[in-house]
Amino acid sequence: MTRDKTHPKPIIGIIAWRQNIEVWSSQMDLYILDAPYVNRVQAAGGMPVLIPHVEPADAEAQIAVVDALLITGGDDLDPSSYGATDEGHCLGTNIAADRSEIALVQAAAKRGIPVLGTCRGIQIINAAFGGNLHQEMLGEGGICHGPRPEVLDEILAIRHDLEIAPDSLLARALGTERRQINSTHHQAVKEVAPGFRAVGWAPDGTVEAIESTQHDHILGVQWHPEKLPAPDNQELFEQLIGAAIERKTAFN
Repeated sequence: MTRDKTHPKPIIGIIAWRQNIEVWSSQMDLYILDAPYVNRVQAAGGMPVLIPHVEPADAEAQIAVVDALLITGGDDLDPSSYGATDEGHCLGTNIAADRSEIALVQAAAKRGIPVLGTCRGIQIINAAFGGNLHQEMLGEGGICHGPRPEVLDEILAIRHDLEIAPDSLLARALGTERRQINSTHHQAVKEVAPGFRAVGWAPDGTVEAIESTQHDHILGVQWHPEKLPAPDNQELFEQLIGAAIERKTAFN
């Protein structure tokens, strides 16, 4: 695509998920996206554009045509993507997807493009800049990260408290230092990447949000804000689109 500089809405690149899915009794290789991501971006005034996996060498060209990047949820990262060995807990890894998304967020940072990462997205951000992950952090007797149910609706119904650093981008977006969030993950940020800081924590100390200390707007959250009942957490999307508009205006 080519950028239409006359279009008033900022273009928000949303990373799609590649999956083999049965359609009409046949397996199809598809790029898919949970519709609430699109709905939230549109409601915040952005123009959503889906981004497929790209070769890392093409990441800068891809990022050049968007005003912000939204890194969505999905499968676990391959541990080699953050310099670790596989401990046997990872599900559905795809090293090509990791490399594509890591290259995209690095290119976005280089160009000053605002970034929001959700669930897998926070993990991609952390890995892209030198952090690593707990490969399995659920357990019996956990305060808020116990064993996961087998049914998706039951997983999505889980809630726990979130403590937010008061001087953070996240606090400015949500307008509070405490929230209730959903919890679908079994992996989480372990060591925060250099140039980033933790700005959100679960009651058990799990890092639930990180943000850049070197870029104006790179924020990752471990929960799924798009899956909370709208308009809950819509502020995160509004903040992303606002940052995109501000940058777009400055460069036009």
